[in-house]
Amino acid sequence: MKLKHLNIVLVWIVCGLMACRPSEINNPREYFTYLSNPKNGLIKEKSIAGIRYKIKYLPTEYLAYNASKNTNCTQTFKDSLIKSYNNSLTFLVNVGPAKGEDFDITRLDVANYEEFAQRIEEMAFGAQEWMQLKAGDKEYKPSIVRMENINAQDNSRNFMAVFPSTCGSEDLRKNDLCFSYSDELFNTGVNKFIFKSKDITELPEFKF
Repeated sequence: MKLKHLNIVLVWIVCGLMACRPSEINNPREYFTYLSNPKNGLIKEKSIAGIRYKIKYLPTEYLAYNASKNTNCTQTFKDSLIKSYNNSLTFLVNVGPAKGEDFDITRLDVANYEEFAQRIEEMAFGAQEWMQLKAGDKEYKPSIVRMENINAQDNSRNFMAVFPSTCGSEDLRKNDLCFSYSDELFNTGVNKFIFKSKDITELPEFKF
């Protein structure tokens, strides 16, 4: 009995050291909470010179859920969505004021409406040139970058950046990924964010 008890204790210790992950999550709220917990390695953040950069990896199941949640679709359709999204790697990039700062990122150092319009145009159409993904020894540019909430009152702005998930027959998720954001607006330099392959490939399965 003592040996059995010791084995149970050792299992708990090992799980604690390895930060045991659930193998499956069925509740959307729990799944979103998991994705947003920095300890799980899917969201990275840094602040430089008053500017905050937050990068979040969006799994295929998350994207498929958002695309199907307001429809009465079949499981076959959900599976096809997951398969479709599996062909790409998607990141949510948020650029805004750092903690303790209070300004609109689209109006920082902007003197008039013409400069504001130019800032919006640069962010809407130039962001694709600012982002890059490195997997192994290869570098990739995004196939799509879309700025969201252009008319929102939020002080930050979101970008959806989509990269191909494969190179030939190689799945890029099997590599640690380095997401680079080269700041062309506020001169904070090249900001790099590392996403570990293990955190991506060992994500809990999301059943919805």
